[in-house]
Amino acid sequence: MRLLIAVLLFSSTIFAKDSQSLFDQAALHYEQQDYQMALSTFSQIEDIGLFSSDLYYNIANCHYKLQHKAEAVLYYEKALKLNPSDEDALFNLKLVQLQLVDKLAEVPMVFYQKWAEGIKNKMSIDQWAKLGVVFLFIFCVLFILFLFTKTYRLKKRAFTISMGSLLISFLSLSLAYYSYSTVTTEAVLMQANAYVKSAPSTQSEDLFILHEGTKVQVLEGFNNWTKIKLSDGMIGWLESDVMEEI
Repeated sequence: MRLLIAVLLFSSTIFAKDSQSLFDQAALHYEQQDYQMALSTFSQIEDIGLFSSDLYYNIANCHYKLQHKAEAVLYYEKALKLNPSDEDALFNLKLVQLQLVDKLAEVPMVFYQKWAEGIKNKMSIDQWAKLGVVFLFIFCVLFILFLFTKTYRLKKRAFTISMGSLLISFLSLSLAYYSYSTVTTEAVLMQANAYVKSAPSTQSEDLFILHEGTKVQVLEGFNNWTKIKLSDGMIGWLESDVMEEI
């Protein structure tokens, strides 16, 4: 058993070194403005099953330099899904969106929804949940200290800090739950353009046309069709193979 654990740890170390070596090579290609080679090397890391917001951000940058607008939007969105507070990814995404054909308005949110969304996007679901668990643990330790200590000053401090920790834990876990409950499946249109249909059939009426790089919300699927919703509230059906999920 010990030998197996040692072999696994050794393999993971070698694996990490290989991926870091690939990342360094890709970064060097990017600095030399060989964006196609940089993209190819970054993609090798993705192909072996590793992913991170930094990796997706760099892949998006390569696509942006190569004028692959839809792919750039897709990977900036993937980076932001893992790290919603990444200001560089958000800024670059907005730059790409300015170059897209479709400029869709957004349905305005009520002020408290904006406030909640702003706080929620400071961290990912996992980060909010971990923060909540950490402060819940701190609460438990300090509350036990409060129950068993006999020193009045220490007892008072333990109680005050434990209640503060419990409040932070409650808020963090609430934000984690809110983030989880509001998660939606989104996708990006990858081909030059596509007609949105009124029903999941090629014979149905064309409602409107969308162009590459447009982000849509996925509502449901039927055979090889997907029901989508746009940021302006419009709803229709698209063939599934023209989109890629974020």
